[in-house]
Amino acid sequence: MRIAVWMVSLALVAGSAIDAFSDEPPATLNGMQRIASSRVKLAYVRPGTDWKKFRTVQIRELSIPLEVRDATPPGQTKKFRESYVLGEKQVTALQKAYMDVMRDRLGDAGLTVVDTPAADTLIVATKVMDIRLSAPIESTRMSYSSRGSVYSQGGGAIAITAALADGTSGQVLAEVADSRWPNSDMWRINNSVSNLSDAKQAFSFWANALRDRLKSVRGG
Repeated sequence: MRIAVWMVSLALVAGSAIDAFSDEPPATLNGMQRIASSRVKLAYVRPGTDWKKFRTVQIRELSIPLEVRDATPPGQTKKFRESYVLGEKQVTALQKAYMDVMRDRLGDAGLTVVDTPAADTLIVATKVMDIRLSAPIESTRMSYSSRGSVYSQGGGAIAITAALADGTSGQVLAEVADSRWPNSDMWRINNSVSNLSDAKQAFSFWANALRDRLKSVRGG
């Protein structure tokens, strides 16, 4: 059974927050207009933005707040020493996977990745809003010491919010919210490698969507 991830809110660089579960999200948000999207669940864009001026991009480190690192599924009963809480090792791996994918895909959009924003820089800031794992962290499982295998239908799910901002003014130009889970419901081995692979799959989906959107609005 897939583990559902619920988008709690859209809370980003601009400090905005909306209920992503409302039947009809607001048409405008802090001067941005909601647009229809086939790729993400919720998207807002500031009208009149000159996207062609951006030639570089600063990709901020993926934010994974402490309060979302407990990836325990709702109603899950844990056995002795089992834990669903992401440690620094898991957090670092997710942040690296995100950065690697984003740098690769946004390079395809014709943007040069920079560390310091300038007048032609688009800032990308992404925050994890929720994580759910299908099985405890591998090193905490009862089967880990005996090298037993654990199988599950997918590795879990993840929800994010993201903001695009102007490198000079810091003004937020677009905001999105979305959630993803593995494409397959097939039972398969569940370990740190497969879970990271699932996360990379989600990051790739979002990075591809952003790349394609930027290429479209920049006319290239």
